[in-house]
Amino acid sequence: MERVEKKGKKMNLPLGAIIAVKQCMKIKKGESVLIITDEKMNVLLPRYIEEACKKQKAKTTVLQIKPLERNGQEPEKGIAKMMKEFEVEFLITSKSLSHTKARRQACKAGARIASMPGITEFSFVEGGLTADYNLVKRLCVKMFNKIKNANKFEIKSANGTELTMEIGDYVIDIDEGLYHKPGNFGNLPAGEVCTSPNDLSVNGIAVIDKMGRFGENIVLEIENSFVKNIQGEKLKKEVDEIGKKARIIAEVGIGTNPKAKIIGNVLEDEKVFGTMHIALGNNVSFGGKNKVQFHQDGIITKPTLIVDGKTIIKDGVWV
Repeated sequence: MERVEKKGKKMNLPLGAIIAVKQCMKIKKGESVLIITDEKMNVLLPRYIEEACKKQKAKTTVLQIKPLERNGQEPEKGIAKMMKEFEVEFLITSKSLSHTKARRQACKAGARIASMPGITEFSFVEGGLTADYNLVKRLCVKMFNKIKNANKFEIKSANGTELTMEIGDYVIDIDEGLYHKPGNFGNLPAGEVCTSPNDLSVNGIAVIDKMGRFGENIVLEIENSFVKNIQGEKLKKEVDEIGKKARIIAEVGIGTNPKAKIIGNVLEDEKVFGTMHIALGNNVSFGGKNKVQFHQDGIITKPTLIVDGKTIIKDGVWV
């Protein structure tokens, strides 16, 4: 850790903050940086990023917003407008702004954005944010090359997952954590290759090992990409409140970050090397048409992935 001054007091600046600012976002002197946070987040975390930005002599603004109710919910119009006025943004919020129109329009305006919903101090100190992101990029590219021309995924797990889906209609995203060009976007911690399955193509059973605040061992019965039945009361209640569009399978992803660990936090968990995840809800960021203010990932910790008949992950180990 590096020690910095804050209002006359010294505080420890963890490695993850330095990596996020210098390696991941490559912030330069004079750049305008917006840090969005809310009262449900650990107050130290935006301060870490703020101090790391100031050490780069960036013009840094911290904005605290009202906590959103769910992932994918749009912020207020004034905040969305403000997001289009900065060169670099860190979204350190309790609910994700990743799959929102506000975030997409900010990127279109040239902002490069790191979304960090629900991030914990663990990620900054010893977890996924402390990774060498050049290595993460190499692993992302390796997996991308294995699936870029794929048509069919089969996903299995020892605890009962039996899924089939088709891919190829939507963009395959490499979230390697290096956001150096205007319009670049991804998570921090980063480390996944992901896409939205083709419409109506997902069928079978998904047993979700970890889904953050929604709990563990959640069973999804899926037919033609629609979740017919949910065994998990918290998730079922929220999905029922939102409506049918929250039941669409929106994403399938593969974790590629060797430093990330399963800690019960979706942002960190979904990046763990060897895991996979699927998500319900909004898929517009991949080019889909399911516009809903909801996006929730669930992690399969030791998956087997068969791509067009060839096994490339076996019980969580890359083949």
